[in-house]
Amino acid sequence: MHNDDIISRFEQWMLGSSRADGTIRLRLQHVRRLGRRVQLTLADGEHIEAALGATRHLAPDTRHSILASWRLFYRWAVGKRYVLVDPMAMIEGIRVPVRMPRVAPDRAITDALRGASARDRALVMLGRYACLRLSELTCLHMRDRDGDRLRVLGKGDKERIVYANDDLLLTLKRLEREQPRGHYFPGATDGHMHPQSVHKIIKRLTGWHPHSLRHAGATAAYRATGDLRGVQDMLGHASLATTQRYLHLDDDARRRIAAATTIEAARIAA
Repeated sequence: MHNDDIISRFEQWMLGSSRADGTIRLRLQHVRRLGRRVQLTLADGEHIEAALGATRHLAPDTRHSILASWRLFYRWAVGKRYVLVDPMAMIEGIRVPVRMPRVAPDRAITDALRGASARDRALVMLGRYACLRLSELTCLHMRDRDGDRLRVLGKGDKERIVYANDDLLLTLKRLEREQPRGHYFPGATDGHMHPQSVHKIIKRLTGWHPHSLRHAGATAAYRATGDLRGVQDMLGHASLATTQRYLHLDDDARRRIAAATTIEAARIAA
């Protein structure tokens, strides 16, 4: 079977699943990348190793994502009997180093909010106070607010409820008064603004990537409450381990943790 034909069938299968449009586009991009090097239905382990070796110049998390797409494709292809033997069976995973999160400082946020328009304040606050992802805040609609409850459509079309604090709620209400009912951040013609446009606005206002606002909000929420499960729910993470990677410990927090290991009796004896 020609590569274009099997990729088209793979696309139709994904479209029938619950995967988000962005995820489907990414998986297809990765499989087409492999298809430019090999005949997909005839590839063996050595072909995959060679193709994976050609990605060594890419970041580990990118290579990890590419490999996940290839595994999904061949799991589907074997299940459909388009391929008899899975060439991914002996391919080792890509190790992604754990990095310290970049956290937008409070000073950058307060400076950005000072004198900003209602729209710009809402963009920054939804990232920092509600900890929304860029895609989530971009497509937020006025119908998604019920009092202080925001219905958020997250990854994989999973819905969750995020509560708006008083400052964010006031800003959203002001925005609702200033523009027709619809998306909080309408596009130039229809729909909502493009995520890249929103990214540029937030970066210009704060000097920081939108995701660093999400890290900062999650860290502040955990420091104030100590409720890791609650923070996980607010962020929309499936795993507590993912939430833990979001939390940033500053030097004072590390000193408090170190101090907590002290044995009082040993201190007195000394």
